[in-house]
Amino acid sequence: MDGIKLSKDIIENYNLSKKHLFKKKAGNSKYYYQLQFDSNLNNDLIEISKLYYKNIPFKIFGLHTNIYITENGYDGLFIDIDPKNSKINFNKEREEFIVSANTFTSNLVNYTMNLGYDFASLTGIPGMVGSGVVGNSSWSSRKNYGKYVKKIIIFDFKESKEIEVIPDEAFFSTRNSFIKRENREKTRYFVKEIILKSEYIGKENVREKYLEQINKRRESLKIGFSEGCAGSIWANLDLREKIGMSFKEIIINNQEFNINFNGARYSNNGSRFFITDNNTTDKDVAKLFDFTIKKFKELYKIEPIKEVLILDYDGEIDLYTFIKRYL
Repeated sequence: MDGIKLSKDIIENYNLSKKHLFKKKAGNSKYYYQLQFDSNLNNDLIEISKLYYKNIPFKIFGLHTNIYITENGYDGLFIDIDPKNSKINFNKEREEFIVSANTFTSNLVNYTMNLGYDFASLTGIPGMVGSGVVGNSSWSSRKNYGKYVKKIIIFDFKESKEIEVIPDEAFFSTRNSFIKRENREKTRYFVKEIILKSEYIGKENVREKYLEQINKRRESLKIGFSEGCAGSIWANLDLREKIGMSFKEIIINNQEFNINFNGARYSNNGSRFFITDNNTTDKDVAKLFDFTIKKFKELYKIEPIKEVLILDYDGEIDLYTFIKRYL
């Protein structure tokens, strides 16, 4: 890390087990840093951009609600986003919300609900707004993050400067975005701020929609966090489009999916999320994923799409690379 002058110390050989929600142990990151939204943010981003040109790998994460980290850890700089100093400002004239990327989605939903603006479809989505925009998060068939986005303030590490982006129709796709696609091999873009807009329908109407969704999600979310999971490993929107069922419905209808590889399994509770135990290994998880893919092909003639990001020693890897390496 010679020549990189961040505002705080970089930690070396940092264990990442607490940086994903699974009980399975994770390896160490070569370097670790927590990025704060304070007066040093812009300077830190400029310094991090030097890593881009030095080809020193780095990844930036929010609340770790959608990540699986292997036993090999990460041979680069793992950057956390600190939720402190998050901000939501309302432009009354334009009826737009200017939101810092480190704001929790739950805070956004509550803030806008009190003003009568309808962001209720984001109810129950964990994590930060920036991550939600990058991943185009949604729940069930409800309105996704991309539908609310008017403008994104982004730091471009390649150009070492801030840019403004107005998303076009191709920017967002199912649980994906241009930023997510571009950052897969090498981190280039970082979301700093988002301008969001939604319809005004009044506080009581928003609250009614909010309560409807939170009541449907509450038990599943509670069980999921207690069991240690990152939501559904398989994209339910994709499954519904292809075979008309969510993964939960598929498991209920096909008991063959109820298999356990040393703790790597699908929960019997809630939404039947993928979970692990403390002694579960990456090999056990690879066995479960391999079994699941083969079962999907056998029963439905399709290949499921994963939602959770898999982080290995050399960065983000796809499902088949993970299985090949660890099975």
